[in-house]
Amino acid sequence: MTSVDVLLTERAHPLEELLASIVTMLRGIPGVTESVKWNSPNYALADDFATLQLRRDDAIQVVLHTGAKAKPDHPGIVIDAMPAGARWAGHNRLVLTYRQAALSPADRALLAAVVRAWTSQLVS
Repeated sequence: MTSVDVLLTERAHPLEELLASIVTMLRGIPGVTESVKWNSPNYALADDFATLQLRRDDAIQVVLHTGAKAKPDHPGIVIDAMPAGARWAGHNRLVLTYRQAALSPADRALLAAVVRAWTSQLVS
């Protein structure tokens, strides 16, 4: 059992099915590492790029970023198709908010496409 598994078990988020599908998708990225940072599941390749916010019982937020520290010189990341509930929260910081109990196949595919686009534009 990983530290993220322990955190998720202890947290027992009401949107468990939604959370499980997001975690499974992130774990499936080739070369990804998973850890707990800021009391949240965190995912990294060369640097951190995604953190899940589980503070609210009625939503799960996927925060896509370019690392733990801001990188103002990192080229702007471009995402063509944005899911409903997505908002830019700064330079190269995208917050995706999900409130439904589970992701539909179309929503799952769109989230995976956004994460693929994001990770393909990360600069080491």
